[in-house]
Amino acid sequence: MGQLHSKIAALAAILLLAGCGGSRGAFQSVESENGQTKKAPLSYYEATLRPSDFDEEVEMVQKAHAQSTGFVPLEIPSDSTVVVEEITQGFRVQIFASSSIDEANAAKAVAEEKAIRDSIYIVYDPPVYKVRVGDYATRFEANQHLTRLVNIGYPDAWVVADRVVQRRSVRVEKQN
Repeated sequence: MGQLHSKIAALAAILLLAGCGGSRGAFQSVESENGQTKKAPLSYYEATLRPSDFDEEVEMVQKAHAQSTGFVPLEIPSDSTVVVEEITQGFRVQIFASSSIDEANAAKAVAEEKAIRDSIYIVYDPPVYKVRVGDYATRFEANQHLTRLVNIGYPDAWVVADRVVQRRSVRVEKQN
């Protein structure tokens, strides 16, 4: 049995050395000044690479792609709007609670399948995972959505106070 172990150890050492010995891939052929080919390490290419040398080629490829597909690059209008998100105190509707993250993820997936258009969150309040719906600024707005959720199959849903994401559009003028 000891002889078998020594043969296995010897074979493992040979395979390890054979795997470490092949460093040819770290070198590439490069043509020297006198026209002869020699081996250069990849670090040579990394040190001499200038991506800006390829800018014209990239522009040519983009133009050719635009011509072949009819794609027109997006131009930003003089005035545009962006959506700004702000975290504030508001309300959500809690539709599920469990001590299992898997059950909470499954409940979230079911809610997404029921075509709930509002944002759906899993909130961890140790030791319970809670599935909550919406980002409502007022309790009145949350109550309106609560009745819709009760009607689609969440009879135990209820409104809870929570930190919510409020989104608003802001007009941005183009800078020249």
